[in-house]
Amino acid sequence: MIILTGTTGGLGAPLLTTLLSKNLLPPSEIIISSANPSSPSHALARSAGIEIRYGDMTKPETLLESYRGAEVLYLTSYPSTGFERYKYHKACIDAAKQAGVKHIIYTSLLFGGLDGEESHASVMQAHISTVAYLKASGLTWTVVREATYAHLWNNFAGFVRVGDEGVNEVVVAGDGRVSWADRRELGEGTAFVVAGWRNYINKSIALTGPELLTVEDIVNKYTNYTNRPPITFRKVGAKQAIEYHEQRGSLPPEQEGFLRDWTTWGEALENGEMNFLDPTLETLLGRKAKTIDQLARVLFRGETNGLDTKDFN
Repeated sequence: MIILTGTTGGLGAPLLTTLLSKNLLPPSEIIISSANPSSPSHALARSAGIEIRYGDMTKPETLLESYRGAEVLYLTSYPSTGFERYKYHKACIDAAKQAGVKHIIYTSLLFGGLDGEESHASVMQAHISTVAYLKASGLTWTVVREATYAHLWNNFAGFVRVGDEGVNEVVVAGDGRVSWADRRELGEGTAFVVAGWRNYINKSIALTGPELLTVEDIVNKYTNYTNRPPITFRKVGAKQAIEYHEQRGSLPPEQEGFLRDWTTWGEALENGEMNFLDPTLETLLGRKAKTIDQLARVLFRGETNGLDTKDFN
């Protein structure tokens, strides 16, 4: 029995769809743990006859019963960029162990180079701590390091609002090459890892996109695809980048404290932390992964790619 979390999210929903549509697991072998079991978003699971249990990461007392009877837990990281989510991940691991779970599949990020054990990016710190705790838990584990979602390019590019004709420059702390990937394809690929988890015991897997592009490269593609004047791209370091975006009001006032964390993303890219490719995602998919050019119609239109800052702390 496998417990799935995060199945209504952008990564977990295509994962569940793939498990069912490709018959990778029978519905009788799947249980969903959710903070909102009655959500309409669980329609697919209900129609397949999958049991949905109440389990809320932020309420550790709900997790033990939610996980009971399963051999494997697929643990989607809590939707936040801050370190506070480590305590939620830790609670999930503790509850899983107490419930008799033997193996945990955890979703991390590609910051930190080939091994992901150290990173300058603040968003990676909770992942590093979670993975260390998981490895010391006595359970077997699989860490799936997901590539940067392509649709988040505008956050990396100084919170560009796609379609805003007034944008004439992008200011970042730093830049470097990244293997951007389509989140739906990452979910699809991860489904094969979940279904075949016995092949990945105590392994870390890197799911990268098909090509390496800098943030500046994508900004240039944006201007080309939208036939707009070129956008000036400036790397100015953390201090100046924070001052620029505070003065410009790039984020709502209540989120401006996040800017310091955001600059560490660019600094990590500048350090080359994501400058590598791995064939695993395409091997799992059985096809070439989508490039930025193939995703352009979605990525470069305001109607299909609005600025998403909801998880910024």
